[in-house]
Amino acid sequence: MRAPLITITIIVLVLAGLYFLFEHRLMPAGPERQTAGSAAEPTGSQDEAADAARDIQKEAETYISKLTQPDPDPVAVEKADHFMSKDQMLSLLPEGATEEITREKLATDPGLSPNTPITVVKKAEQIEITTPEKVIAEAEGDLDRKVKILEGGDVRESTARELLEQYRKDPDAEITIVKDVEYFVITTPKELLEDPAVKAGETLTIIRKPYRLEAATIADLLREQQALSPDSVFYVRTVRPSDKQGIWGIVHDGLIENFARGMAIRRGEEINTYQVEIPRDADERLSDQSSSFLGKMIHEKTLESHVYNFKLNRMGRNPDRVMPGQEIVIINFHPDELIGIYKHFAQQHG
Repeated sequence: MRAPLITITIIVLVLAGLYFLFEHRLMPAGPERQTAGSAAEPTGSQDEAADAARDIQKEAETYISKLTQPDPDPVAVEKADHFMSKDQMLSLLPEGATEEITREKLATDPGLSPNTPITVVKKAEQIEITTPEKVIAEAEGDLDRKVKILEGGDVRESTARELLEQYRKDPDAEITIVKDVEYFVITTPKELLEDPAVKAGETLTIIRKPYRLEAATIADLLREQQALSPDSVFYVRTVRPSDKQGIWGIVHDGLIENFARGMAIRRGEEINTYQVEIPRDADERLSDQSSSFLGKMIHEKTLESHVYNFKLNRMGRNPDRVMPGQEIVIINFHPDELIGIYKHFAQQHG
């Protein structure tokens, strides 16, 4: 019985030796060898990095969505500095088209006959049902912007900041706000003077011609220029006297200033103000003289730009010169491009 036992023992020892030999051949020695515990660490780090990337992607998408949400009020063409959708309405009424005149001066104005069609600009309060999230988003980073809230028949004044604190846990709650809006009535001096509602000495705001809706959407302005993607996002800026660097400078300043303003973004159950800082020199060449991320983007957008002269009602493509006070620059972005800008600089500062 002893011989079989010895044989079995020898076989066990041989198998153990072979296992030891192969284990040391196949697995690296020294510091390169990983234990089960150390192997799990990179996996955890990779998961955390993937989660962080997904978070910033979602945050960026929400940011751009808020940034480009259409404003119900037309944007004045002489004061444009906005990212907007193709459906955003632009008011093309020249800033100097309105004037203030008293009832008495209207009666004696040599340039107006009794039956000359004119337009009276009136103001009224408009009630709108909205949400705190939307009000804060429309504040574009200015959390001290005033807002009138209608509650129980009474109007109280609040700020976007106060709404942020009050409705932090319930940003989708319905609230009723009161907005001051303008509307236009076509009439004549004779009809105004005969109107008992117009009091002696009252100052009127008028336009010396029958007002027609001098407004258009971005899609209207670009209809003959290019086929528009339904997802297109447009940066629209009125040319200013300070725009010495032309369209390049307009795109550069627009991106920096608009992203720096911040935007109210919902994340989970809370809404907070997010913003990203783009350095002023981010468009300059890199140390190896290659184009920077922002510089390459601005170069492409400058070549694709449109310029609309609202004084002459004429559209053009990337001219060498832009005219302050009478032209707007229109730059077409895809949402992924804006999200890419946000992510690029948010990760740099993260």
